Amino acid sequence: MSRANAVIVGACLIAAALPAAAQRLHVNDAAYVAIAHCQGLINSDDLQLRMDPTGINRFMDLQGAGRTGDIIDRATHAKDVAARNAATASSDEKARLMAERDEPCRRWAHMGVRAPLAR
Repeated sequence: MSRANAVIVGACLIAAALPAAAQRLHVNDAAYVAIAHCQGLINSDDLQLRMDPTGINRFMDLQGAGRTGDIIDRATHAKDVAARNAATASSDEKARLMAERDEPCRRWAHMGVRAPLAR
C-alpha cells in the first residue's frame, strides 16, 4: 500500500470512529494532499457511475483554509494527476480507480456533506 493510500485509509478509520466530531476534523497536510487525489477521482467524468462531488469539494474547501501555497499547489497537482489518470486509464485501471473512489474516497465526500457551510 502506498503511503498516500495508507494516510487515506488511516484517516478514514479515524473519521468512521468519530462521526460526531466530523465537522471539527482538521486533517494534516499529507492527508489533505492525499484526499485531493480522491477529489480528482470523484470529480472525474471518465469513471462510470459518477459520484456527486459536492461533499468532497466542500470538505476540501473547508480544509484548505489556512494552508500554505505550496500545500495547495501539491493538492491541486494530486487532484489533476488523479483526473488525468482516470481519463487515460485502461479498463482494468479504471476498475481499480473506481474501487478506490468508491471506498476510501467516498468517506471523505460524506464528511463534506455533513460539514457545516462556511460562513
